Amino acid sequence: MAPIWSILIGYLFGNFLFAMIIGRFGLHLDPTQYGSGNPGTANMGAVFGKKWGILTCAGDLLKTAIALIIVYFLFPGKVYIAYTGLGLILGHCFPIWNHFKGGKGVAVSILVALAYDWKAGLITVLIALLLTAIMQNLTIPPIVFMVLFSMYEFTQSITAGIIFCIITVIMIFKFRHDIVDFFMGRGKKVDILYSIKKKLGIKK
Repeated sequence: MAPIWSILIGYLFGNFLFAMIIGRFGLHLDPTQYGSGNPGTANMGAVFGKKWGILTCAGDLLKTAIALIIVYFLFPGKVYIAYTGLGLILGHCFPIWNHFKGGKGVAVSILVALAYDWKAGLITVLIALLLTAIMQNLTIPPIVFMVLFSMYEFTQSITAGIIFCIITVIMIFKFRHDIVDFFMGRGKKVDILYSIKKKLGIKK
């Protein structure tokens, strides 16, 4: 029963879409009606400004952390972190209260990976960040991150590997339109190096 409870707890907390919460109480609007329509960090930041994007990300990380901590104390065992992560992703991507229309789960998946295996998680996150800087794209790097992390964890634990592979498939499904746009040359470019230089006051 522990795996089922872990998934259910994760799903419950995953349902808290902070893009929607912040949109309703902070901006007094529906974020799904603007930009890409995705209730997530990237769209909130791109459409309404970095402040709202950061708040959205912080909220999604907070709900993820709370769920993971609860399960950690209820069911000691590393594998239950993975089960909780699956529930979180399912709840975030397919929230029952929002007609199963949710975000893409990037921030959630990163924290789950770091909580489960911080070394592998950190390495794969750094690889994804490097790819983001090189490709100037926010679609392929998160998927590469989850693919690499899942492949590594599969070599360590078949059960955990399968769980993270399922999470990867869910993310690919949520990114399906963005993937098509990327390969068709319609993907939106995001130059994070330029943004960093601009913040530091570097002109070149």
